[in-house]
Amino acid sequence: MSYIILAMGLVFVFTAWTINPATDCVEYSCPLWLRGLGGGLGALFALGAASALWKGFEYGSRVDVTRRALIWREGYPPAEEHVISMDEVSVIEIDSFSDNTKLRLLDPQGKRIHLPDQCLPSQYEEWARLVSQTFPHIVVKENSF
Repeated sequence: MSYIILAMGLVFVFTAWTINPATDCVEYSCPLWLRGLGGGLGALFALGAASALWKGFEYGSRVDVTRRALIWREGYPPAEEHVISMDEVSVIEIDSFSDNTKLRLLDPQGKRIHLPDQCLPSQYEEWARLVSQTFPHIVVKENSF
């Protein structure tokens, strides 16, 4: 994601520097402040994304079967590991109502267990199926149209 933000920021900066109001803004006006605003925002996004890439922001998760735990990390190295006991998880809910599929972990009372989306593998359905096969007490629910 940081690479995409970096690229888009650089496109805004490049565009702000290459627009020539005398030749490119014939049918409509190109105010100078608009070029500065676009270039400034592009530079801000590019700088933020570049710093995230430089610092090495990392995220991910793994299931430790021997500990019966889902271990996830998010942050700058060394990223702190967070542990969710698989005994606390009763439902994996896959929500496909919109274009963005969401995955939620629910405890036996139906409360959501915090786990950032980017820490999970991109193939939610397959991951949920494998976890429920490994830990049979976990039920997978798919919500869609």
